[in-house]
Parts: sequence; structure tokens; C-alpha cells
Amino acid sequence: MARPHGILRAGFPYLTTLGMRRVTNFPTDVAFGEDNKLFILMRSEGAATIRIWSVDDMEQLTDELEGFGSYGSEDGQFVWPVSMINGPDGDLFISDEWNHRITRLNQKGEFVSKFGVQGDGDGEFDGPSGFAFDPDGNIVVTDSKNHRIQRYSLDGKYLGGFGTFGSGEGEFNLPWGLDVDENGDIYVVDWGNHRVQVFDTDGNFKNSFGEHGNGEGQFERPTGVTVDAHGDVYVSDWGNNRVLQFNAEGQYIWSFNGDATLSKVARNYMLTNAVSNRLRETGRIEHERYLRRPRSVRIDSEFRLFIPDYESYRIQVYQKDFIELDETQYSAPLRNPTLEVT
Repeated sequence: MARPHGILRAGFPYLTTLGMRRVTNFPTDVAFGEDNKLFILMRSEGAATIRIWSVDDMEQLTDELEGFGSYGSEDGQFVWPVSMINGPDGDLFISDEWNHRITRLNQKGEFVSKFGVQGDGDGEFDGPSGFAFDPDGNIVVTDSKNHRIQRYSLDGKYLGGFGTFGSGEGEFNLPWGLDVDENGDIYVVDWGNHRVQVFDTDGNFKNSFGEHGNGEGQFERPTGVTVDAHGDVYVSDWGNNRVLQFNAEGQYIWSFNGDATLSKVARNYMLTNAVSNRLRETGRIEHERYLRRPRSVRIDSEFRLFIPDYESYRIQVYQKDFIELDETQYSAPLRNPTLEVT
């Protein structure tokens, strides 16, 4: 999908909240399936699993909630899963920073393959985290504790890498999230340096944006990143409890701080729990809407933005509202740009 000449930004309204405590505990990432199916990757001390949910949410809890995966180091198990993405054929790929590997499962949860061992040599990992497919179908991975980026074929063959420890251009301090756009450019969340770095497909530095702080366009330990079909970049600003949106040039656009409402499944659960309703009435309900330690951020083909709200055990969803513009509707760059809103 080619990017439009420009877009008219019409807003980014809150859409819905998915999940609830006990059934979508500590969501760290999401991936998409057919027919509005949503795969939710969850991790906590002594537990790791993938819950099958729906973008339309669940009306009520059932005795047998769908899902797969378990805690451990055997094939198909996880200890500290970080990121999850869809492969070219719909299979799910999951990074595990404790087991130092990438695991591939089909959408039924059946083990397909894995690659990676602990170490600091070529093709080895020390805490792999964010990863994405490039336009050639290869896998680009942040090797976090080795402070570098590595590239692999679909079957796990090492193809090369770049990066070293530091704070200069092309250097990293615990890189975390990663995404690749349709041009092959690589976006890396540089966790310890509080920034996002952008590289071309060969690993050459292009630019960076962000700095340490809590103001507009600033980060406190950012984690996840995703790039949409317009080139907009979304970053989960973990330490500031928010998600920030930037345009393709790295200019700050928008901040998502949380607008959660009770999900369908949470409402129906509460209707059967009189004590919980009484206790909730005595709490500070206003604070329930805010994000708490978002670990990642994803956007689907319909421009719905999914934010795993890690410490609130839910997914907050927003809808990008826009009009795509052609060359007659969007001028060339201005020498002295100003925008006055009346």
C-alpha cells in the first residue's frame, strides 16, 4: 500500500476497552487473526500464555476460555515472552527474553519451530524483545542485552546485524521495541537512551527523535513501536504511562493517556457481584481510565490502535479518523509554516 500524498487528521477517538482482570492479566502484546480475532500475549511471574479474544469483546465469561501456551522452556512454552507478530502465512512468532529465542506457533497453538540460543556471537541472543518482518520476509530482532539488531531468514538462518552499546548515532542502550515500514526502514526503541532511532534496510542511521523527560515528544523508558500505512509512528512511553504519536518526520502529533471504560465482559461480570459493585463505588473511579505501564502498541489494517494496558489487565482501542489527500489538496513544504486555529 503506497502512502498518500498527505492526510487530513480529523482526530483519534477512543473506541472501546477489551478484557478484564483475571482473564487478560498483564497483556504485553497483541496480534491479529481473521474475523476480528485477537491474540493477546500475557506474562507475569510464573505464568505465560496467549489468550484468544475478539475485537468485538466477549459478552460473558465461559468455563473454557480459548487460549494456548504455558510457562516453561520446552518447545511451545514461554517464560518471559515480550513481542508477538503474525508471519506471512498467519503463524504467530513470539520472542522470549528468558529462553533467548523466537518461537513459531500456528494459530491453533501448535509448535512449528524455534531459533536462537543464549550468547553474544552472530546468531545468538541475550534477551531478544521486539521484532518485525522486513519487505523481503526476513525477521529483524532487537537483541536487547547485546545492544544490537540482528536479521534472520524465516527459518532462523542468521543474515547479519548492526549496533553496539552507547548513546551515539547507531548505538543502543537496551533496545526494546522494533518495527519495519513498507520501505524497509527499521524503527528501534532505544529504551535506555529514551529515544527512537531510524535506520535504512541496510542498517545505516537515518535519524532519531525523542529525549528524556515527560513533556511533548519526550520519553521515560519507551518500550514498543509500530508504524502505520501513512508513516505515522506510535511509541509506548512506558515510564510516563502513555502512548505518543509522531509523523513520518518524527514530529510529535498526539498523546494517548487512557480513556478506558468497562468492557462488555467486565460489565456482565460486575452485574453478578454485589460486593464488588459496592467496593468500586467507594474508589477513585476517575483514575481507572488512565493507562498503566503500556508495554507495546499495535495498529491494524482498519487503523484501529490497540494499546495493551499492562498493569490494568486490558486493551484500550482507538480509531484513527482521517482523509487521504492527493497532490492538489496538500501543498509542498512551506518555508515558514504556521497554523492558526480559530
